[in-house]
Amino acid sequence: MKLKPDLNQMMTLSAEEASLLSGIGIRTIYRMMNNPQYDFVLWIGKKRRIKREAFEKMISEMTYIDD
Repeated sequence: MKLKPDLNQMMTLSAEEASLLSGIGIRTIYRMMNNPQYDFVLWIGKKRRIKREAFEKMISEMTYIDD
């Protein structure tokens, strides 16, 4: 049995996990990940993850998401 770590302890998130934690729709998360204006994306080979700390900081400072 593979144990899944607690989302609150993870340093990086998938788009689905970021959507779940932030309340932002998955399509908006993917559009944000494709926009070079946002610097919270971590590339691991061809796989993208979201740097949690940078994502949370960005969200806390924003009043509007222009995707």
